Amino acid sequence: MPYLTLNNAKLFFDTIGEGEPILTTHGVAENGSYWSRTGVSEQLAAAGYRVIDTDMRGHGRSVPLGKGDAGYDVATVADDFARVADHLGIDRFHLLTHATGGMAGLHFACQHSDRLLSLMSTDSGSATMPSDKYADEQFENRPFELRKTPFENPMADNRDSMLVLETLKRARASSGGPFLNRLNANPEPERCWAETADILATSTSFHVADFMRRFYNNPDPKIAQLRGISCPVLLLLGEHDVMFVKPNELMARVIPNAKHVVMPGLGHMTAIEDPDGLTHELLSFLQEVQTG
Repeated sequence: MPYLTLNNAKLFFDTIGEGEPILTTHGVAENGSYWSRTGVSEQLAAAGYRVIDTDMRGHGRSVPLGKGDAGYDVATVADDFARVADHLGIDRFHLLTHATGGMAGLHFACQHSDRLLSLMSTDSGSATMPSDKYADEQFENRPFELRKTPFENPMADNRDSMLVLETLKRARASSGGPFLNRLNANPEPERCWAETADILATSTSFHVADFMRRFYNNPDPKIAQLRGISCPVLLLLGEHDVMFVKPNELMARVIPNAKHVVMPGLGHMTAIEDPDGLTHELLSFLQEVQTG
């Protein structure tokens, strides 16, 4: 099996295709099958790319080792991209991210954009506690001040529904919350819910819950660092991805060489809701990168 063993984690990855490398990561409670199960990886490989689908530490088949620090902070998760690339002998690569994995991807781009051929951020933001308030233009040109009182974490209210497969039935019968809010409205709701269940089934709730407690802790969107990203960037999300609309508008304003794409009618799970449409946007961007 394709694993990279570190001192505190064993990281799983899967590879398909040949050509320029695209390293992928995913959202919380998901795994690399967010891209492969939906057919996006196969389409990218067919277009001439080597796609490396990774499971973030604590997700899918990437499991913690030992009883110490599992590395569930954004800096460590971001560094895992370089660790996998180094393990495979890859110098520079495209990075395709989703949601929580996108937060780590943006952190990596802020620190190491020289290693990126491009960053494709789907349905994500640069803060590990996304906030419409701190995405406002008034915060763009002044230092971010971290309050001493705890911030309200918008991810916490959705923790149970994201970890327990049985709650998908309740989500389907209701609004679906901020992350599954457009699955019932999809032309193929049965396929969308089935793929969501399949993808979530691989992760272990205990590990994911521990990851969530440690990862989501900072509402600072890191504006100064975003302005230093030097690689081409795609910022893509669904029109109804309510948690990340404002954070994406912020990033589109401050990241140099960023392309901002909003997919009409879609929510947070863009690869599930419209895999062909999403792949079309990804390949169009990658073509622009190659010819730019």
